[in-house]
Amino acid sequence: MDNNNPLPSTTRRLFLQRSLIAMAAVAATPVLGSQALTSTAVTSGQTPTLKILSSEEYRTLAAVTDAIIPQSGAFPIGALDIDLAARIDHHLKAELTDVVAGVSGALMFIENKAPEAFAGKTARFSDLETSERESILLAMRDAGGVPTIIFSAMRGLSIFYFYTHEDAWPHIGYDGPLVKRPNPVQQMGV
Repeated sequence: MDNNNPLPSTTRRLFLQRSLIAMAAVAATPVLGSQALTSTAVTSGQTPTLKILSSEEYRTLAAVTDAIIPQSGAFPIGALDIDLAARIDHHLKAELTDVVAGVSGALMFIENKAPEAFAGKTARFSDLETSERESILLAMRDAGGVPTIIFSAMRGLSIFYFYTHEDAWPHIGYDGPLVKRPNPVQQMGV
């Protein structure tokens, strides 16, 4: 076995970016125009001030992050406790139009198409029970192709921004930086 092969040039960020771009092209079909997402209340009843996402996209992202990192799951706190969807919105950059389009397309697919495709449900993803949401995401993970790419991208975003939140650090055994530094997420331009 030859171990001198160069590592592939694809980084995690590049993989996520290209995955979101590819997925957006498939998921954001003309059938799912802006009319497909109707205004409804967010799970908590309030939509925070959003930078990039619409209130409908925020609602869907909150449902996705809650299914991936539920309260009292692996950790005592969950995505809803730290408003992970708002955190992700805050760190999205408007000038990264491909990434924003990818996230929007992924959320549109999950909200409108995934429930019927993976669970035979006609309801929107964000209107389903938590256990049904989890089942749909697991089915997407196992389906292969674009649904798996969408699931992986959403899981990657959720886990990254959850683990970089100071409230999650004690639960993962991290005491925080020895020297107070600026937010590393903002330094990376993510």
